[in-house]
Amino acid sequence: MSLFVLKEPRQAVILAISLFVLYSASAWLMLRSVNNRRMEPYAWALSLAAIFAHSDAIVHLMRTVGPFSIGILEAVSLLAWTLAILACLIALERQYRVLGALLLASAAIGATATGSGHKFRVDAVPAWELSAHILLSMAAAALLFAAAATASMLVLLDRRLRARRIADLPGLLPPIDVLEKVMFRLIGSGFALLTLALFTGFVFVTNLFEQHLVHKTVLSLIAWVLFAVLLIGRVRYGWRGRFAVRLTLVGYGVLLLAYFGSKFVLEDLLGRHWG
Repeated sequence: MSLFVLKEPRQAVILAISLFVLYSASAWLMLRSVNNRRMEPYAWALSLAAIFAHSDAIVHLMRTVGPFSIGILEAVSLLAWTLAILACLIALERQYRVLGALLLASAAIGATATGSGHKFRVDAVPAWELSAHILLSMAAAALLFAAAATASMLVLLDRRLRARRIADLPGLLPPIDVLEKVMFRLIGSGFALLTLALFTGFVFVTNLFEQHLVHKTVLSLIAWVLFAVLLIGRVRYGWRGRFAVRLTLVGYGVLLLAYFGSKFVLEDLLGRHWG
């Protein structure tokens, strides 16, 4: 059996809709709270309620299902939960609440996968190395997703600046240089966790070909190299601007393909599963 699978399809649908509504409402209120302090209590209350409901669903399903295995939909739900936690941490500072709201909106979409998934047979509870690898991978993916979201915001600001329409977003977004610093901080933190995730991954891998992990490993290493080059370029040569933004988006795209793309091919096209 896999994690997050509900016995009744109706229950899964109700859970998915409930989480989507909670996260979407919290994202909207968080965005409104940027310029309206009266919205802050409601934004935080709904955000915490959404995270609590999502956490409760995950814990409940883990307890009822027993030994579990992470499929692509389960991974999407876990990533959404991690994004929601990260969004709240980022939104503690008012100037970054637009980014927090964007991450909460992304969590709303990902949380709809909660309660649905594949059914894989698992003989035993995964070893600690695999559990650590999964948790580190989700945390790294969330941080680098936030970096990619920040990069997207920088693209929007750059285009509006060039079109002289920057006044359309009064008081919502911080200056470009501040967003750039946030993006590189997120990349640095995500890169560190990605390094640990790759290390723990190599610990439990015994045969890349037999475990169908060649494509995932190669793409993950390519993403790791791209982020490493970007960070080195930032420190040594002061890389910034559109080149840094594009490299960030490309790096996260490769990472996304490494994990979710590989899982899709393995599970949905080949009907196999590992980890």
